[in-house]
Amino acid sequence: MALRYWIGLNAADALLTAVALSMGAMEGNPVLTLFALRLGIPGMLFVKALFAIALGGVIWQRGKVRMLMIMNYVMLAVILYNMLTITYFL
Repeated sequence: MALRYWIGLNAADALLTAVALSMGAMEGNPVLTLFALRLGIPGMLFVKALFAIALGGVIWQRGKVRMLMIMNYVMLAVILYNMLTITYFL
């Protein structure tokens, strides 16, 4: 179940990131910023999703469910921050 949450939270983050970027916000991850400059926003979102699925899969396969749940809480905080950024354009 934790892996499903991880994938869902990352999908929500990618969607909110796309909305925030379209409003003029900047990506906070410098690696993803480089991908955005090279591949454009759709390419960066693809890399972001691919990395999230791969990372979640590796952690799940190694049996680190507790670590994955902690990462889910961190991702939830990121999503809440993205929502605040979009709503109030911080």
